[in-house]
Amino acid sequence: MTDYAIDTVALVKYLEDDLPRGADLVFRGAEEGRHHLFLPEIALGEFAYIALRGRLRTADPTAAVGAVVSEVLDSGFIEPTGLSRNGWSLFLNLPVPELHDRMIAASALDRRCPLVTNDPSFQQVTNLRTIWR
Repeated sequence: MTDYAIDTVALVKYLEDDLPRGADLVFRGAEEGRHHLFLPEIALGEFAYIALRGRLRTADPTAAVGAVVSEVLDSGFIEPTGLSRNGWSLFLNLPVPELHDRMIAASALDRRCPLVTNDPSFQQVTNLRTIWR
């Protein structure tokens, strides 16, 4: 089984069924039990924040966030995760300006797994492999 970390955009695009081929293969493999996906809690929080501020097209953002959180927790292949002690050490030295992106990168590096993302800010992180296209 291969592990991957996913960021907020990957989660949203997955929910919208709008992933590019490379990212879609990772999620499909996870659905089929060949991969395990780690979702940093900050990414899930960012999703909730975006939805509750009205940036997602839904009539009831609170219900939508609740449904997504339940879907993630019940999926069996997406695991919300926090930062370990080592993850926090990595966090302190990353060249990523945004708080949530820095935490997501630290989580992927700590787990030594690729990050499913289309965010160019992760390209400056040494030893972080990203997957999207």
